[in-house]
Amino acid sequence: MKGKIPISQKIYALKEIWDMDFEKYPLASFYNEHPFLIFESVLDKKEIQKVLNSLKKDENYKAELVNKGFDEKIRKTILHKPTNEIREIFSKVIRDKKDVIEKFYGVSLLSGTDIQILEYRDGGFYKRHADNASEIYKNGKLVGYKLIKPERKLTTLLFLNEDFEGGEIEFSHLRFNDGKKVVFKPKAGEMIVFPSHGLFAHEVKEVKGNRFAIVKWWNVI
Repeated sequence: MKGKIPISQKIYALKEIWDMDFEKYPLASFYNEHPFLIFESVLDKKEIQKVLNSLKKDENYKAELVNKGFDEKIRKTILHKPTNEIREIFSKVIRDKKDVIEKFYGVSLLSGTDIQILEYRDGGFYKRHADNASEIYKNGKLVGYKLIKPERKLTTLLFLNEDFEGGEIEFSHLRFNDGKKVVFKPKAGEMIVFPSHGLFAHEVKEVKGNRFAIVKWWNVI
């Protein structure tokens, strides 16, 4: 299949990216419909509100612009410090889904990073990036990914609201079988799990409103 490398029954990777020399582990079986997992309604409305309320009422609550040391042309997000209550809620979600995640990717989850609460306010966005690697360019052309966070193998991303416009996740190097781009529209209470490497590089489209999510990265064997 010229220019296409099937990585699931409904999605392929661009061959020019597949052929680049960077780690593409883990990767789910080709026989799955999609190369990522989507869990619907892992949190109900009450649990979501509990998370958001915990964030606002905690005496140690802080919001820090992530752009300190970053280029705002690439990323415009706000990082909230998680409370212990939020950690416990998210940990329960992972405990409930751990077996499914491990079976889907053929791995065992090891230690993960602490969770982060990401907020995209009006006008927030994140240009194309891989969660564990930086892009390598030659003569202005993307030629690969350099691993900079090897402890990040899988990304778990749980969305806390959907009352905003934009904010879609677009997987830059993936396409559906009909050639359409792979774009994921967040829904409150949904969690998506995908590999952190360059094949799953993605961008977050500009947000109108406020978009909240919990993210955690996992090492695996």
